[in-house]
Amino acid sequence: MNVYVEKYNKYQVMFFMRIPEQVIDMIIQKNDIVEVISEYVSLKRVGKGYMGVCPFHNDKGPSLSVSPDKQLFHCFGCGAAGNVVGFIMRIRNLEFIDAIKYLADRVNIPLDANSYKNSEVEKIYEINILAARYFYSNLQQNGDKVKYLLDRGLDIKTIKRFGLGYSLNSYTSLLDYLKKKGYNEDLLLKAGLVLKGGKGYYDRFRNRIMFPVFDYKGRVIGFGGRVLDDSKPKYLNSPETPVFKKGTNLYGLNFVLKNGVPNDLIIVEGYMDCIKLHQHGVINTVASLGTALTKEQAKLIKRYCNNVYLCYDSDAAGKAATLRGIEVLHSEGLDIKIINIPKGKDPDEFINDYGVEEFKKLIQDALPAIEHLIMAAKSNKNLDNPRDRVMFIKEVVDILRILNDEVEVQAYAAKAYELTGIAPHVILEQLNIARKMKNNNWNNSQYKRNNIIGGNIFIEPGYKKAERTLLMFCLKDEDIKQYIMQKINPDEFITPSYKKVAQLIYSGEREINSILSKFEEKNDIQDVAKIFVDEEIEEVSFEFINGLIKTIKKYDLEKKIEDIKLQIKRLEKTDNFSEIIYLTKHLEDLKRQLALL
Repeated sequence: MNVYVEKYNKYQVMFFMRIPEQVIDMIIQKNDIVEVISEYVSLKRVGKGYMGVCPFHNDKGPSLSVSPDKQLFHCFGCGAAGNVVGFIMRIRNLEFIDAIKYLADRVNIPLDANSYKNSEVEKIYEINILAARYFYSNLQQNGDKVKYLLDRGLDIKTIKRFGLGYSLNSYTSLLDYLKKKGYNEDLLLKAGLVLKGGKGYYDRFRNRIMFPVFDYKGRVIGFGGRVLDDSKPKYLNSPETPVFKKGTNLYGLNFVLKNGVPNDLIIVEGYMDCIKLHQHGVINTVASLGTALTKEQAKLIKRYCNNVYLCYDSDAAGKAATLRGIEVLHSEGLDIKIINIPKGKDPDEFINDYGVEEFKKLIQDALPAIEHLIMAAKSNKNLDNPRDRVMFIKEVVDILRILNDEVEVQAYAAKAYELTGIAPHVILEQLNIARKMKNNNWNNSQYKRNNIIGGNIFIEPGYKKAERTLLMFCLKDEDIKQYIMQKINPDEFITPSYKKVAQLIYSGEREINSILSKFEEKNDIQDVAKIFVDEEIEEVSFEFINGLIKTIKKYDLEKKIEDIKLQIKRLEKTDNFSEIIYLTKHLEDLKRQLALL
């Protein structure tokens, strides 16, 4: 039986504790940031603070600043920033609650799981473990179902390792089993294992091969079930439950992490693709369980590595999923290559037909994502034909819009020149036009910040810098804070994390770590920390403050105006004249507000 399934009968749900804020504050206070960071980085005293080589990027000189007074760190190179919790989350690839537990252990502060646990969540985990064991036991008692998996190319060791099972062809077998274990029907419904109909409750999964779904810590959070015949749906998955959120997990990641933090990950589409690759030694494989890779999954990947291979099916749906995956992964700054499986096969089928060594050759031949897209755009065109050549360049321009790195843009423009003979400067001009069309009315409210790593240029909206500066002023001077409070409400802040900080500061909160402790995501912690580490502005005038507030409100109004224009444009194709009139009046009102700023 799968070790991950077996161990959770003793597992206390530490990670779903609700730890009191005062306990978190005490843990942070007792973990001096200089001492903690010194365990990972050699720090040197410089003035009132410390400097060291940043561990989060290829830092050639000390660019990591640590402030013992503010108990914050900030890298002038990669922009990483935060308090001691944020540092541990980054350096040890931990979630917020895991970082708190680590820091609590470091200073011997006990965390009593029984004081904070969510009883419903804990019971659902218990139910999932029991269900996984039940399905596994069913499989062992049905030799023909084991043979089905063996015929699919799996071995007994793999079946056991992944905890595969079988749901009986019965409407109440699992329901009856779990009720005997003391769990009521309503809780089983919340766990997603039963359904409710006119005649009562019945099993969700029937006559299916069962795949327990684990989160990255190895906890059973849900199930997938595959039919054994041609009935539909082919795969049936658990619904969203208190412990299972679609699009936030990667199947197989727990097995990958058991072998240490990977240098790269291969992302496939389905359970069998992932399991088969693991069986053949490709142990850095995970599955997205659906064709649409999400931003949450990309963020999860980013916690562990920067290099990703996408390996979706080579049919039309797989190609569309690949394009979507490239966009999502690129938005998180990941380096992406595409494994191209020929002849319309998925990884499982390819390995069955040609063997794992041939698949490994596909990995070696994988193209960088942008090059893959360009070659795919070329594949169905005759570039000797002027019309096809123009169409190809338009597609290339659309592809290059994904990129932020201008060096990459120029390299691929040169590649397009090799293929078409169209000069790179023409392609770049078309790209600039396309970018301006995309960014039209809010270009003026943005500023550029060069990131010294790899020469990437990141765009940060001007309103975000304005919000951060206003919040810094609020903390610096009570009179200025009162003035700002009269001019702009917390709800008018655009960045969600800064909106929350404004609410805290307006209600009287001033302590750095108390504010930071309200955030659990690394990106939020970094954004909030920048309020405290940005270079202070010595001379502050009300005129300057009014300018910052105007920047925020102007962006908000311009965005609303553009949204309404799009709504009106769509409605013009319908007969909904009353709605068009209403939106037009609203549009004019917003324009008047904008003119008065």
